[in-house]
Amino acid sequence: MFKAEEIRTVAGFKKLFGEPKTGMLMDLSNEFIDSYHRYGTDPFELVDGFGLDWVKLIMDYNEGIEEYELCAVFRDLINDYIETKIKVK
Repeated sequence: MFKAEEIRTVAGFKKLFGEPKTGMLMDLSNEFIDSYHRYGTDPFELVDGFGLDWVKLIMDYNEGIEEYELCAVFRDLINDYIETKIKVK
């Protein structure tokens, strides 16, 4: 068995399970966008919950399938998140 903390990061997930599959990245992308747009979840809570490395991986996945509008959403959220975290420190 493994602990949830071990798969919190992309590196931890890859160590235990290998590369995330395309279907998984598609599902994560859809869940993130649904939570953000449809349910109005706070974007910083989403980035915190998913983890910055996962959000970057999802953004890269969407770039690979040429979903550039979604890439822009992820990029803006990542930049806002980083900028806000820097200001708080």
